[in-house]
Amino acid sequence: MARTAVNSSAIHVFEVLRLVARTDEPLGVSEISRRVGLPASTVYRALITLEETGYLARHQNMPRYELGQMPQLLNRALVHRFRLHAASRPYLYRLAEMTEETASLMVRLGWYGLRLAGVYGSHDIYHRERLGEVAPLHAGVAGMGMLAFLDDASIAAYRAFAARIGVEVDAPVLETATRDARSAGIAYSSDGSGVALPVRQPDGTVLASIAISASDIGSAVEHEAIWFEVRDALEAEIALDPAAFDSPFAHISPDEIMIDLDRIAPPVRS
Repeated sequence: MARTAVNSSAIHVFEVLRLVARTDEPLGVSEISRRVGLPASTVYRALITLEETGYLARHQNMPRYELGQMPQLLNRALVHRFRLHAASRPYLYRLAEMTEETASLMVRLGWYGLRLAGVYGSHDIYHRERLGEVAPLHAGVAGMGMLAFLDDASIAAYRAFAARIGVEVDAPVLETATRDARSAGIAYSSDGSGVALPVRQPDGTVLASIAISASDIGSAVEHEAIWFEVRDALEAEIALDPAAFDSPFAHISPDEIMIDLDRIAPPVRS
């Protein structure tokens, strides 16, 4: 069955939005037209629609387009659905102040990690981690701060999920990182630039992780007692009302939560 004109127009709008969302630099009409294979006039109409609705904006008032405020608002609406977003911030501020390192919190979203909050330390010159960042659990130390502390059956299910979606997991590396993290009670990044501690419900369910980043985590180990102290204080608050801290997506099987990492909007600063 042929698509109606209205449906085709809507599809073109989303094609343009997806392209701009996954491109680092602002794009003009001609470049967008070339990449999506649509006439310049069609692209122009899509850009006007997206600009008027706040999904795209002109870069420095030039005829080149980048993401507008609407994706950021949707991003923030998502993270604010987690009570941990607001509850964790005083603890992250305390951690950043006491250690002078950047602290952030990542929560489980199925088999992915979603960065909910972050506080920059005085030692941080430029940090790439942003509010709303999403990644498979094994792809960074914050995610490993959750994945390593799941039970063996869950880790096996994660590996099966990763294989189904075409994400490569180095099994020996994962096994070693999991064993080391469980032994120490904390996950260390392979390059020595960060650590992550699991944040649990009273029943042991892993909700999130607190990650601490540093240019040289070896010299920051002197603060290890503070890392655990702050994490334990957050867990104590969670224990006062565990149900309130459940993920709003906890009722969905992790295998059913699929995120196209190439098409999500770039995250924003917390």
